[in-house]
Amino acid sequence: MPFLQTVNGLLPIALSIAIAAIGGVIASQVGLPMPYLLGAFLFVGAATLANVRIFGVRPNLPMPLRNVFVAVIGVMIGGNFHPGIFLTLGQIWLPALGVLLFVVVSLLMNYLLFRKVGGYDRPTAFFGAMPGGLIESIEMGERAGADTHILTLQQFTRISLVITSLPFIFLIWTGEKVGSAAGVNLVSGGITGAYVDWAVLALCAGVGLVGGRALRLPASILIGPMILSAAVHYFGLTQAAPPISLIVLAQMIVGAGLGARFRGFKKTEFTKVIALGLVSVALMLALDATIVIGLQQFLDLPFDVLLISFAPGGVTETALIALSLHANPVFVTTLHVFRILVTVTISSVAFKWLEKRG
Repeated sequence: MPFLQTVNGLLPIALSIAIAAIGGVIASQVGLPMPYLLGAFLFVGAATLANVRIFGVRPNLPMPLRNVFVAVIGVMIGGNFHPGIFLTLGQIWLPALGVLLFVVVSLLMNYLLFRKVGGYDRPTAFFGAMPGGLIESIEMGERAGADTHILTLQQFTRISLVITSLPFIFLIWTGEKVGSAAGVNLVSGGITGAYVDWAVLALCAGVGLVGGRALRLPASILIGPMILSAAVHYFGLTQAAPPISLIVLAQMIVGAGLGARFRGFKKTEFTKVIALGLVSVALMLALDATIVIGLQQFLDLPFDVLLISFAPGGVTETALIALSLHANPVFVTTLHVFRILVTVTISSVAFKWLEKRG
């Protein structure tokens, strides 16, 4: 019986990975940007919303599995850390001010959209308007009496639309796909073959995953492994990087994990939320581009790097896009972490103030 229970528990995971692989391969063949991330997300998300069953099994991907592969991506990002990165990080204070402006305007803009047009109650509209901090927005919204079902769907829609639209925006703008048809050339080189290298990278992933959560770092499952990987690469303990095959698998798992989170949502709810999400994301990306154009008058940084640094998507997904554009992933990730911290802080203070005002 325990064996059968284990098999039954693995079947939904196996189905999710199979659907993700099919989606990734098809997306790669038709030439989509970021094919293994977007293909997995679109196919698993569609199967989840359609409540697809194969021999009674529905696709499902538990968060712990996704977290392991997010940690792999964190290790990969940390592997890009080198002394020259400090030169770019020295310019980060001005973009940080831009992030502050972006968060305040986006929060106000989204709140008015969800409250006046969407007809959401005040807590749902407010925490659904947060341009960052997925888990934090849901937790704070639940405590404030928001409709967590709608709030969760609205926040997932924000991330999904951003990570789906950005690669296509760059494809239209530059004429080049974000990432390669082979699954995005994210790393140079691969594992050297030495067991020590494997052990060091595995340790960075495992210890960083646990330690990041223990320290309550923002986006801890990504940031913890990234910090440890950056340290071991900076001090020369290893120069190895995860192999391309593992990175491709990580993209599929991350995409499938996001798609599987739409389980349990009704199609009627999804239609309204996606319409509001499209308007919200379009407004935020327009605001993003406006701020970036202003910042470029003072900074010698490429437009695409700054645009991704402000984009209100998931930290992991935007970091993957940044890597595929050969942007400084540490710079981009730092600004995204700052966006989450600013969003959570401002939202918490602002909502308490609004509550006092009645």
